[in-house]
Amino acid sequence: MRHLFFLITISELIKIVENLGYVGAFVAGFLGTSSIFLSIFPSFLVIMALGAKLNPFLVGVLGGIGSGVGQFTHYYIGYAGRYAVSEKRKKQLDEFGKKINKYGVLLIFIFAATPLSPDDLVWIPLGAMNYPKTKALIAAIAGKTILNLIYAYGGYYGIRILLRWLGA
Repeated sequence: MRHLFFLITISELIKIVENLGYVGAFVAGFLGTSSIFLSIFPSFLVIMALGAKLNPFLVGVLGGIGSGVGQFTHYYIGYAGRYAVSEKRKKQLDEFGKKINKYGVLLIFIFAATPLSPDDLVWIPLGAMNYPKTKALIAAIAGKTILNLIYAYGGYYGIRILLRWLGA
């Protein structure tokens, strides 16, 4: 009986999320990453549910773009913080920014592609250092797309395995 309740709950969730369509993947990604330090929206569940019913590749890509753009909002928090520090501190930040410029894209990509890393810890300082926006955004979208593709395909293949296991 417990399995039946679990099955109904998953089926209902997928039906609700399916109505969001591909735009829902972008919105879910954005909402899941735009909050600071603590995600208030479980985007990975939505991406998995959408991936179970829609084209998982498109769901992962759109979720990744939304996540990358949502994460990028933290850059502007750091950038605004530049105006709250002294000129001496700005120069120090700029010097550090020059040093990190070589590996910044890789650092952003790694943090974006891993689900448990606190990306905010990278983005806020990058904004404060005035790190190149285009490089940062491309790296974020690439990393978040990889992560969301994993979620979407996890939903695509995982729901079938789960339903088979539950005997549905």
